[in-house]
Amino acid sequence: MIAAAFPLPGPFVSNRSTADTSRSSSGFLHSVLSFTRLDIPQLELFEAAVMFPADTDPVTAHARLADTFGSKAGEGQFLFRLDSAVPGRFWVRSLEPWQKWPEGATSALEPKREVVQLAEGLMYRFTLPVCAGQEYVESGEKRVVAFESESLVHAWFSGNAEAFGFKPLMADIALATMRFSHRSANYKLVHAVIEGALEVTDATALRRRLVKGFGSHRKAGLGMLQLTH
Repeated sequence: MIAAAFPLPGPFVSNRSTADTSRSSSGFLHSVLSFTRLDIPQLELFEAAVMFPADTDPVTAHARLADTFGSKAGEGQFLFRLDSAVPGRFWVRSLEPWQKWPEGATSALEPKREVVQLAEGLMYRFTLPVCAGQEYVESGEKRVVAFESESLVHAWFSGNAEAFGFKPLMADIALATMRFSHRSANYKLVHAVIEGALEVTDATALRRRLVKGFGSHRKAGLGMLQLTH
């Protein structure tokens, strides 16, 4: 595991105030405060969990979710990730709540509305399971050679952070492997799990990534950034 720390920013002041003080005839000091209201960029999302049979692979789950939302993961409607603790359970984030369960689902939670504030200078803790690597086109199809060292993932993450809309404050990187079978073929996806803290620097860019995801293999449940205060 590789851990990287970045310089912490100074204190973030969210609003300014001015004070008008005057002393009354009784001798008490009266203070009148006025505050500047800030328009903070927000993103409304819906999050839910869906259960498929325990042997459901992520590509099959993606096909059923894509049919529900009318698009592939990362095309602006939804992202999803595998729950590592419960076989067959997937967590889904979407711009709209689903109107029906995905085909083949055995159970599903009602989508929960979340409003994410993205004020520049705001700090979040984060988790990002992501496949980053060298991309190329072969026979008209995109191929990815995943980075298999933590240092290469760190270089990719820190080198693209500005374009992603944030500044890393701290990042722990660990490599992981996802293995599954789909249509009688066995798959092995090397990816990284990045955890740490970040500061929002470009709310518009980060909003786009929260919707579209990061890296490759989003139809296998990678690339969804989770933010917590």
